[in-house]
Amino acid sequence: MLTFIIALAVGFSLLMWSADQFVEHALQLDQHFHVSKYVIGIVVLGFGTSAPELFVSAISAWQGNPGLAIGNALGSNTTNILLVLGVTLCIFPLYINARVLRKDFLLLLGATALFTVLTLDHQLQLLDGVILIIVLLAMLYVLTTPEQNTTIQTEPKQVPTQKSLAAVLTGLALGLTILLLSSKLVVWGAISIAELLNINDLIIGLTVIALGTSLPELATCISSAMKKHSELAVGNIIGSNIFNTLGVTGIASLITTYSVPHELYERDIPIMWIATIMLFLLAWVFIRTKIIPRAFGILFIIAYLSYMYLLYQQSL
Repeated sequence: MLTFIIALAVGFSLLMWSADQFVEHALQLDQHFHVSKYVIGIVVLGFGTSAPELFVSAISAWQGNPGLAIGNALGSNTTNILLVLGVTLCIFPLYINARVLRKDFLLLLGATALFTVLTLDHQLQLLDGVILIIVLLAMLYVLTTPEQNTTIQTEPKQVPTQKSLAAVLTGLALGLTILLLSSKLVVWGAISIAELLNINDLIIGLTVIALGTSLPELATCISSAMKKHSELAVGNIIGSNIFNTLGVTGIASLITTYSVPHELYERDIPIMWIATIMLFLLAWVFIRTKIIPRAFGILFIIAYLSYMYLLYQQSL
């Protein structure tokens, strides 16, 4: 047990350091490619920090553990909104604008709806995986169209970076690599502890692994908030959840056909929808002020803890 606790401590320390490096170098990409930080948040941070979900789900599907695969994807989406954005909101308010509501949130809702429809037959198979991946590629194209290349909030003009593009990309790759490795270390320690407590694979996927694989999002969002670039945090979560819903479950479906546990229809898919709609409605209510107040961070965290308590009660 002590070994696993040490692994968690070391993993968390490396996670926060690598997240800071990852965000720091990502911030410099807009000066080389002339795109908004919001697009960087969606593509680089959002998809990049979803790599742990992809790896864990793919391996789980390959090893015949569908509960881990799908629980990881859905649990990560709920965790990203309720916990990651909740914690981020407690640190710094989130900025939003009409374009985010009109386009990006609608894409996220569309991705969630597609996944829900494809799982109505209680299984995901090769054809479902192909559909999910094709839609993911289409959404990626839409998210990176020129319309997105405008900033969400007025920011002070930054001094051009002195680093070359090669140096920025190298730093970005190094930060992401350590981010993923440290996430793996945290997940290993957490799973080992959970297994000692005899928790089933679906619950582990929805809780321990979902939280562990969401640590890169949490670390990068906190780092973004600390640097007062909340547009990176919003883009990170939207991009990550779209990738989880379409890419992570899609690739797992390409590997093997697996059944969707009935608990997901009664509990986890509805809760994921509630969390997504909560964020959408909050953004819509505060569209005129262009900012979601920090107080709602506490509401999100309470909702997340309530979800964890529900899972705990039903696992007894």
